[in-house]
Amino acid sequence: MALELYFYNECGFSQSVLNCMTNLHCEDEIVKKNIRENTDYEKELIALCGAKTVPVLVVEGKPLRGCEEINQFLVGKFL
Repeated sequence: MALELYFYNECGFSQSVLNCMTNLHCEDEIVKKNIRENTDYEKELIALCGAKTVPVLVVEGKPLRGCEEINQFLVGKFL
């Protein structure tokens, strides 16, 4: 299953998801795309969602938005 996380470090909601990934030891399963470090990632996110709001987890090509929803998905998949 292809998983990609759009985020940036200064975002508290992104940090919540990154911490969840660390706690579940699934960091290597998810491609991390920091939109502040790579403008191509920001453009991808805008094309996908119409906005650059993070965090967004892309699951099989479909965006999942919001840290609570993403964290619930990760716990269900990796716990």
